[in-house]
Amino acid sequence: MQATQWREQWAGTVRTAEDLVRFVDAVGCCTKLSLPRYPDFPTHYAAMGDHYASTDTWFWKDDLHAEKRLYYTRVFAGQPGFLSYALLPAVIATNGAVVDELLFTGALSVEAQEIYHAIDVHGPIGIKDLKRLLTADAKRIANRVLIDLERRFIITKTGITGRERGTYGYIWDLVERWIPDMLLAADRLGSAAAADLLRGHLADFGIPFDSPFYAKALGWTR
Repeated sequence: MQATQWREQWAGTVRTAEDLVRFVDAVGCCTKLSLPRYPDFPTHYAAMGDHYASTDTWFWKDDLHAEKRLYYTRVFAGQPGFLSYALLPAVIATNGAVVDELLFTGALSVEAQEIYHAIDVHGPIGIKDLKRLLTADAKRIANRVLIDLERRFIITKTGITGRERGTYGYIWDLVERWIPDMLLAADRLGSAAAADLLRGHLADFGIPFDSPFYAKALGWTR
């Protein structure tokens, strides 16, 4: 796949949730909006054209993720986007983290530990109920911590609490409880092979193997 082929094939053609699934399955991954300095990275807004303004499309990210047809995440530079389930194990293998290792190395703050523990014990749990369990310090930074834990594939949303104003919110659970098969697939693949796979895949989007993208957008340190 050349860097511009996805635009030629998909721009202005995604009109339904089924189209979006086919688009993401074809390109493997995408973000909501363009990534600065990486204009050839696929975006589902570009693929949908003006259709993203429709009310119906708002819930695609929730429903398709909850149905396990696409994986909604902020792994690329913190930008919301989708992963295909075919590519998901490789991204987990390169960007996922194990809580026990984070605790051992002191990489998990007290507040993050509190939030993780609440989800571990009470999940799946809606965001309002989750925040009621937290101390004031953890509640104050809960949204930021949730995004960080989600990007590390420790937690994930599994649904929403409602579709009306005042009821909408994410339901959170542990990734290991929700999609254990994807974690096993990531373990079998291994981080080295997964990194090679991802570099080869993203090269089709104009991101060379030695691009700073991997450190800046994905946070790789190795």
